[in-house]
Amino acid sequence: MIQSLVHSLRVYLAEAWLSYHGRFAITSPFGYIASKLGFPFFLMLFFIFMGKFVGYTNPLYIVIGNVLLIPAANGLGGVTLAIRDERQWGTLSYVLGSPAPRMPIFLGRAFYYILDGFVTALLGLAIAAGIFHLDLSQVNFLLLMVCIFLVAVTSSGLGFLFGSISLVSRDGWMITTTFISALYILVGVNFPIESLPVVLQKVAYGLPLTRGILAARLALDGAGWNAISRLVAGEVLVGAIYILAGYLCFRLIEKRSMASGTLDAI
Repeated sequence: MIQSLVHSLRVYLAEAWLSYHGRFAITSPFGYIASKLGFPFFLMLFFIFMGKFVGYTNPLYIVIGNVLLIPAANGLGGVTLAIRDERQWGTLSYVLGSPAPRMPIFLGRAFYYILDGFVTALLGLAIAAGIFHLDLSQVNFLLLMVCIFLVAVTSSGLGFLFGSISLVSRDGWMITTTFISALYILVGVNFPIESLPVVLQKVAYGLPLTRGILAARLALDGAGWNAISRLVAGEVLVGAIYILAGYLCFRLIEKRSMASGTLDAI
């Protein structure tokens, strides 16, 4: 039993490192930092000026929301690409033909993207605090870090699901980028969820990130565990459902490819 767990952990960590290193090995430090902070920063400015144009007088709400969405870009976009690229680079047959346990192989795709998104969000919060003069005197930093890490984990569930879809669709990445854009509207990043139509509010609460971002905002205001515990529990549940759905989708694709004999051209 212990030997099996150790083997699975070793496969998980090895798969995590190879997948992450394979995507960023040829990236320069400048390109890496620009991809992590440049795009979110300028997108944040875009929404701030748009908010001022329509009379929205609380730009700090937008600043904090966009910072909190940084881990989602890693968890959703990064994991999707990590899975999709197996097909594009012609290595899917080696993954599916491996005798290693499927669960650590699949979940290993997210490990470093989760850590990367978590660290980048903390760095982004520090930079935003300096530029926009955020008052962090009341922040519950421990709970804030828990919420940011949770968002990074649960968003990977979307990455697993869309990554699996990308294995069977040429339009998978287009669908993913469109969905990432929709997150700026649906999960309370730039304006409160209560401002959405009722139908979209229900959609929002059926997604990861929504409750995690709400909990993080409460932690930024100094709230304690009792105030965010239900939100955290709900975020964990929704995230677990998406991770499981992504894994089951991946196994279904694997069985289909084995039956059709088209591993790299599913």
